[in-house]
Amino acid sequence: MDRTKNTRLTDTEWKIMMLLWEEHPLTCRQIEDALKEETDWSRHTIISFLKRMMKKNYIHMKEASPARLYYPLLNKNETVLQETRWFVKKIFDGKIGLLVSSLADNENITKEEISSMLQSLQQALIEKDKQNG
Repeated sequence: MDRTKNTRLTDTEWKIMMLLWEEHPLTCRQIEDALKEETDWSRHTIISFLKRMMKKNYIHMKEASPARLYYPLLNKNETVLQETRWFVKKIFDGKIGLLVSSLADNENITKEEISSMLQSLQQALIEKDKQNG
């Protein structure tokens, strides 16, 4: 089953998923500690978020002594790609070129970021040639 299909994470869910994708399993306490400075969420608030995310099948919890352990069920790459596609469709009418142009026109973009975009685009072109060739 593709759990990522039609997944739209809230900002809160992104914060928790990013932690779990970086390292898992995590306990509620570890999640609380990692997000303390940024969010100041209480333990009760985090538990509520975790329960909601379990109901949506975004994460899984295993009982372990002495604490519950939380694992991601969503694939990070698939989730990021889906969210990116949704964003491009909503903001740029589905035209990726407009997104790239918008990013390239940004005065805060560095040479390194432009170079990275070019490398990614060039690699994508090579992959498309392989598929069509």
